[in-house]
Amino acid sequence: MRKLVSLAALACAASMATGAEAAQIFRQNFSGGLTAQEQVSGNFRVGNGIVGHATGGYRDYEYSFYQLSLDLTQYLDALLVFDFDIVSEARYDGFNVVASDTGVFEPKAGLLSPITAGVYAPMSNNLSRLGDTGVSGTKAGRATFDLSQFAGGTVDLRFQFQSDYFATGRGLQLDNLVVTGTPVAGVPEPATWAMMILGFGAAGSVLRRRRMALA
Repeated sequence: MRKLVSLAALACAASMATGAEAAQIFRQNFSGGLTAQEQVSGNFRVGNGIVGHATGGYRDYEYSFYQLSLDLTQYLDALLVFDFDIVSEARYDGFNVVASDTGVFEPKAGLLSPITAGVYAPMSNNLSRLGDTGVSGTKAGRATFDLSQFAGGTVDLRFQFQSDYFATGRGLQLDNLVVTGTPVAGVPEPATWAMMILGFGAAGSVLRRRRMALA
């Protein structure tokens, strides 16, 4: 009987722990268009499985962005990962990621710093919307951002690109965007309740037998 109690307790704990694992909040590979949570502006387009400068490169004095709205009210933390590929004039044209929990983006405000080292670098011309930090030149890779500061609320992310008067290269392409997070612990699922009841019942049975033996 003690073994039964132990097994029930372990099963219940395992079930509860599984509910606390990271869950997928949002995923986008841009092969089927945009959802209601997303929008593009400027010279950005969705096509061929990417978002950004799909064809024709970028333009002089361009400001373009891809924007994503996230509901993180039921999460304890959040992590953003995406692939990027950019060919631009080094230190003069580039992109970065900014966030707003008010729905309003102020110039150069809300800059998010990546966890991944070596993604951002100083910009030379301090572009009016991009600021003095971003990804520029010819670079490709995967970037990771911690969004935990916005957990428990909602946030808009803007992947913004800006150029000056001299345009060169094909610009920016983004792909394989994934947001994950740890859900807030909620009401146990039916299976969890069943394990808990089984454990309590078994424990009660052991106590009753002990009392009868003592009597």
